[in-house]
Amino acid sequence: MQIAIDVPTLIEKAKRTSGLNYGEMAQDIHKSRTRISEWLSGKAEIGTDEIAYFADKAGLPIIETVIALKPQWAHVWQRATKS
Repeated sequence: MQIAIDVPTLIEKAKRTSGLNYGEMAQDIHKSRTRISEWLSGKAEIGTDEIAYFADKAGLPIIETVIALKPQWAHVWQRATKS
């Protein structure tokens, strides 16, 4: 399965699906609410751990979502899933 998504869409979907607000999600991942705003606006780069968290909250497949947003690491994740 290939996913086409961007960071703002992922975060918004996670918010809608989980029922959490930005503050609650920020607290879950030990980041500031400001950092989420920076990801939403493209002012900061989101990490793999955070992508995995938001994918889980959004009900999306985690590995495929990470690959969609960090394609430079696709070969690593694809190899890891075959082990």
